[in-house]
Formats: sequence, structure tokens, C-alpha cells
Amino acid sequence: MKCDNREISAYNVTSCDTVYSSMENITAQIQSVIGDINRPDVCAMLEEIAETKKSGGRIFVVGAGRSGLMGKAFAMRLMHMGFDAFVIGETITPSVKEDDVVIAISGSGGTASVLHVANKAKSLNAGVIGITSKSGSDLGKISNVNVILPSKSRADAIEPKAGAVNQKSGPMGTSFEILTLIFLDSVVVELIEITKASEEEMRKRHANTE
Repeated sequence: MKCDNREISAYNVTSCDTVYSSMENITAQIQSVIGDINRPDVCAMLEEIAETKKSGGRIFVVGAGRSGLMGKAFAMRLMHMGFDAFVIGETITPSVKEDDVVIAISGSGGTASVLHVANKAKSLNAGVIGITSKSGSDLGKISNVNVILPSKSRADAIEPKAGAVNQKSGPMGTSFEILTLIFLDSVVVELIEITKASEEEMRKRHANTE
């Protein structure tokens, strides 16, 4: 199907079929694995986060690259709900203490910078929640709670494995990153119910200097 009769830049793009088929493939891939996400692990994550807020602890989020961006989006929503939430690596992030929880995001479960933070958090007796796409990963082994989101990580693109999604589901770790965003936004919805946070209260905490 042609977009129209125009030539778009020097590449002469006359069809946007791949854009639409990729959106269909990505959403279908995510839909197909939702039922494979372990419910007790998700419940344990929710309980850990809610109890941390109740006890006056803080939530820290860490991730590298696009995984880190998904984590930042989650930290923003936690802040909107009234959590003390921080992103590891930012200049205004305080020190991690015993009553805090670090949420570490890594598709492979082996990202060196993320593992370093998770191990440091453990040494400080803080809780660690891992979000990965792999069972038995290094991050999973050191996490109090490890939620596995079955999807393609960047490592799968470097070393293709049987059953890895095709290119039209996005390059490298796209499927893990998008699934992570959807999962964490869904966690936010449940946390709103658990903490009885209202959208009015959340709007009051939203930035007003844009």
C-alpha cells in the first residue's frame, strides 16, 4: 500500500507496510507472553514496593540504555503516587540504605553496571528486585524478587537462539524494553489501587514548570 504519490527524501519511500506490520508483530509478541509471566513473582514485587513505602523506605531504579529509560518512566510514576523514588546515577540521587529497595532492570540479567549496583545494594542490606528476560541470570540470583519477562534481549540479537523473534519485532532488545514499559505501567495501575492514590493527588505532584 502506497503512502501517496510523493517521494519522501532521497530514499523514495512509497510504502509504510513495515511500520504497520512491525507494530502488529510487536504487540502480538507481547500479547503471547503475558500469560508466561510468573504471577507469584509479580505479587511479591508489588508487596515489596508497597511495604517499602509503608515503612518509610525509598525506591531506587537502575538500568542501562533503553532499559534505564523504561526505569525512569516507572520512577516518575512512583513519584506521582507519593513514593520517594530515585534513579541511580542522577546527581541528586541520595545514598541507598537498609530499608530501601533497588529495582534493577537488565534484559540479559548480566549487564555489568546494573549488577554492580545490585550487589552494592545487597551489601547495604537493601532489597533488590530484578527484572530480566532470562531465568538463572546473575541478576536473578542476587535479587530478593526476580520477575522474568520472556522476550528478546540485545544478547539474543548478537547470539541468535531458537525461537528468537524476527527483525520485524524490533532490533536488539526492543521487545524486552517495550514489554518492560507495559509491565511497569501495569504495576503502577495496581499500586494505585493498593495505596489508594487518586489521580487528583498524582496531578498535583506532576511537574508544573514545563
